[in-house]
Amino acid sequence: MTWEFSFLDALQNLHTPLLDSFFTTITWFGRDFWIMLGIFLLFFRKTRVCGICVLFSLIVGALITNVTIKPLMGRERPCWINDAVQLLVSNPRDYSFPSGHSQASFVSAMAVFQNHKKWGIAAFIFAALISFSRLYLYVHFPTDVAAGILIGLVVGYFTSRFVKGWIQKHPAAQRYLM
Repeated sequence: MTWEFSFLDALQNLHTPLLDSFFTTITWFGRDFWIMLGIFLLFFRKTRVCGICVLFSLIVGALITNVTIKPLMGRERPCWINDAVQLLVSNPRDYSFPSGHSQASFVSAMAVFQNHKKWGIAAFIFAALISFSRLYLYVHFPTDVAAGILIGLVVGYFTSRFVKGWIQKHPAAQRYLM
């Protein structure tokens, strides 16, 4: 954990008003944006399956990360251990490991990528910025973010394959979704 604090403390030297504003805004997207994107994609026949993949992946990812792993691990956040760093966001109340923002961002990006490669690349870049924001804002350790990314990639891949496979096996679903 020493190297993780060293890394986070080094990031504190990067702070400027512009970067502070950028990363506090970006971190907000880690939660609400992906849900809104999934719902938005449901409105159009061409993107409906992608929207279902995003929303289903978010649900499965949240159950694995926020409901199961976080309470089991009970890892304190860096901002709880070192309260000398002034937070730019409200102090999170849930545990640190793994990063829910990183998991939600990468599970969604993978779901988008599985359906639309070009959009998926943009989603991965956005997910990486959101994940980095959690480090910049001193609310997660690097291993929290790495675990969130890994869980997101795996869950997003398999849930998207499951949803698309289920739709292909059910002609009635194809009629309404595609």
